[in-house]
Amino acid sequence: MESTYSAKVNKVIEMLKFYTRDEVAVELGYKNYKSLDIYMRRKNFRFDMKKQQYVPLETRVAKLDRDPKNYAPTKVVSIIAGFEEAYADPMLIAKQEGFRDHKEMAKYMANKGYEWNIYKNNYVKTVGKVDETKVIEETVTTQSPPGNIEEYLPFLRFLYEKRDDIYQQLSGTKEDGKIPRYVVPGIVRTKAIYMSDMIAKLTAEFSKEKNVTQREIVEVALIEFLQKYGFKREIETLLKNQ
Repeated sequence: MESTYSAKVNKVIEMLKFYTRDEVAVELGYKNYKSLDIYMRRKNFRFDMKKQQYVPLETRVAKLDRDPKNYAPTKVVSIIAGFEEAYADPMLIAKQEGFRDHKEMAKYMANKGYEWNIYKNNYVKTVGKVDETKVIEETVTTQSPPGNIEEYLPFLRFLYEKRDDIYQQLSGTKEDGKIPRYVVPGIVRTKAIYMSDMIAKLTAEFSKEKNVTQREIVEVALIEFLQKYGFKREIETLLKNQ
């Protein structure tokens, strides 16, 4: 332990290697661990529940230095910010930033000195020199998966939220077979659409069998197409303004 720490702080840290926080607090004459916490916070230490040990408080400067978005190009910041959202979709983020897919986005990030971190579920600044002539194609599976099931929970939640889309991709039908209904704002206008006569026939049969209008079929199809291929935010904004 560094000599700049007080003898008492050093003693607390050493004792925690063998005793619980409550036991250390009582041994040092504190009413309970909360009183010990107050003392340690005054010495710029906080209690790490995972390590069961007091660790130095991070200064604001240290946090800024570690933030991968600081001093990064605008597109890099936008990509990292996208993955900070709940249930972030790599393919959607890639499309929104102008890439063909998440692999092309990973190449771009590697060229800019950022690599995927499976534990943070985001890109972080690469440590050391980046060889731009040899960019490795990254995916979220490039590292060994963590052993703690909690690490998988965000991804499992994302899969659960997208279960209808996954079922549809695998089987061609939605899990419950229900047809979504959207209340779309705006004036109803006539729009001529040219299509295969076989598609037109299937559309008419579907309309009759499912008891939905052909207009509803086309609107649902267009809404889901636009959401899937880059206009998700625009569609969400449109539907919110109904």
